[in-house]
Parts: sequence; C-alpha cells; structure tokens
Amino acid sequence: MMLGLTSYTATAQDAPAEGEIVVPGETARAPEDVRSLVQRLAEDARPDVPATRFFDALCLSVSGLNSAGNDYLHDRIVRNAADIGLPAQGEGCRVNAMVLIFHDVAGLVERIKDEQPMLLPREERVAVDAAVARGDEFIVWHNEEDRNMGGRRLAYGRAVPGDDNVGGSFNVDARININNWPSRAELAFSRGVVSAAIIFDSEIIEGMEIDRLADYATMRLLAPDLIPLDGEFPEPASITAPFPAEGGPERLTRFDRAYLTALYALRPNAPAVRLARAVAEEYEGED
Repeated sequence: MMLGLTSYTATAQDAPAEGEIVVPGETARAPEDVRSLVQRLAEDARPDVPATRFFDALCLSVSGLNSAGNDYLHDRIVRNAADIGLPAQGEGCRVNAMVLIFHDVAGLVERIKDEQPMLLPREERVAVDAAVARGDEFIVWHNEEDRNMGGRRLAYGRAVPGDDNVGGSFNVDARININNWPSRAELAFSRGVVSAAIIFDSEIIEGMEIDRLADYATMRLLAPDLIPLDGEFPEPASITAPFPAEGGPERLTRFDRAYLTALYALRPNAPAVRLARAVAEEYEGED
C-alpha cells in the first residue's frame, strides 16, 4: 500500500523466549467472572449469529515504524496468531490484515477512501467516520462476509437453492449457500473476516513497548466482535483495556489468550452466545 507512511521508532524489547508469556501480577478469576467479561466485551452474543473470525491464513502488512520495528511487530503478531491455530501465508500473499501507524489518522482514512476504496467499503465507513469525528487515537475495522457452515467462501451461481425441479434462477450471479443442511441446533452459515485494519496515531505510541502495541493489535485484529471497555480496568485483566493509558497490561493476559484460543477452536458456524462459556473453560484449563 503506497501511502508514504512516516518512519517512527517504538521502544523494542528483546524477543521473548519460546513458550508461554507470563504476565506478572495476574490473579486467577472465577469462571463466572470470565463469562461475564466476555459478555460485556462481545458486540453481539446472540444465538442466531455466528462468532466471527478469520478462516483464511493471515497475510499481515505493517507500516509506519522503522524497518526493524515493522519486522518485529509483524513477527510477534504472526507468532501470536500461530499460537491460536491461525497460520500465516508465505511471501507475496494478498494482504488481509494491516497495521498502520501514522501522524494523521483522519487524513489517512480519507486517503484510503480516495485511493483504495475497497479497503474501506461503504458499509464500514459510518463507524469509522464516527471514530474519526470523536478524535479516536486508533481506529479498527473489519470487512466480513457470510460463508458456509464450514467457513468456506460461497460460490457464485444463478440457480435458486431448492428450486431444481422448476429450474428457477436469478438474473445475475450471486453468492449462494448450497453446502449446508437444515438444523434446529446449528446455524446454516458462518461469518468470516475478509480483511481487517488498525490505524494508530503515532503520538500515542511514543515510548510504548512494542510488545504491548503488537499484542493489542493482535486482539483487535483477530477478535472482530470484541469491543474494549473504555477507560476501565476489567477483571480479569486484558491488554485491550485500558489502552493506551498507563497502568494497563503490557502483554497478552491469561484472559486474552483464553479468549483467542477459544474463539478459534469453536466450530466455524458456532453461535456467538457459546463463546463466553468456551473462554471460561479455556481460562480454567491454563492452570
């Protein structure tokens, strides 16, 4: 993406050793506390809506730091994704996740609209424009689509499903969900992320540890339905709140790891309402 992003150096620490990241001072919480927090963070936890996530391997682009910083941020996010079972694509892949660090968030959003409108489609612009108008220091959005029960993209076609005997068809090609079967217990579709982006105002990350930046970006990119609690210190702790205020966690917490692991372990068409229990079970399993 040729947007001429400025170079900016965040504070990089030595790469963490292999194995689990331990967050100092974390206190284990009861399962009901974990379920309650998931329900507060979830944008939509209805039984008729599937939990949304990436089904395609990650192809990440990072811009705005110096070369070493971009590489470090990229590699840590990719490593975080691999830990929850989301693999990365190889070199030359088509980007489906972006981290942008820029001195003028509002200006960058306008440039994206003008130069690469497909990256920020109209259905996402209302929320993004509202965030810009509020003066938000970081902005996140996801482009999503319905998929079949197994998380695969729907094929284009004209035949009307279930109308084979009379030969019904649409006038134009449309995505049709034909790889499913009726069920009272399971949803007939899943919801997948096509692409995602997060833009940080460069001023807010000055002096911030790059691991904290990478882990926050990981949570916001890979958990589309997660809406952080503004200005709170939730229990159990999460990298997402508060951010970027001082005093919040500096790394993915036990809760964060449980949230992502549970989300990506659910069946592709699992209702979003099942996430809270799955996260609580994963959280307990880390003992």
